[in-house]
Amino acid sequence: MYENLILKGEKDSNKNCILSCEKRKAEDSDVNKDLKKAKLETKALKAKRPGFTDDRYNETSYYIENGLRKVYPYYFTFTTFTKGRWVGEKILDVFAREFRAHPAAEYERCIRAGTLTVNYERVDPDYRLKHNDLLANVVHRHEVPVTSQPITLVHIDEDIVVVNKPASIPVSGN
Repeated sequence: MYENLILKGEKDSNKNCILSCEKRKAEDSDVNKDLKKAKLETKALKAKRPGFTDDRYNETSYYIENGLRKVYPYYFTFTTFTKGRWVGEKILDVFAREFRAHPAAEYERCIRAGTLTVNYERVDPDYRLKHNDLLANVVHRHEVPVTSQPITLVHIDEDIVVVNKPASIPVSGN
């Protein structure tokens, strides 16, 4: 049940406004029921959503070839919930506009093949998105090889760590 704050204004003898507030329980209306239902549906979908666990990362493996570390190709599921601005729009239109890594024809092929799904179910390219729809797009990933040279430690003290990182290995600024 949701609570609302009610502000009441009173004037004191010096004509100053004194505000007081009290909590009031909201009535259990259809709007509140719909909101609760949406939250439950979201929790259920999140429970199915693939996470970034150790098991997930252990699905990939790599090998060394000609001085390069290469990752074996693997499948990955990109997921996102429907954004408010997408509600009522066709799934194909949203993917063609918002995810421009591929042309619309490729997204249409994925929808028809069932690798691009809504709530893990196959839909038509004309499907109109609803609140809390979970979009999942399964892709076959091929990662760029990096050097197999080791990362060596050059200097370490309590203020700084200096490493000799080969140029092909990506870093994060965090």
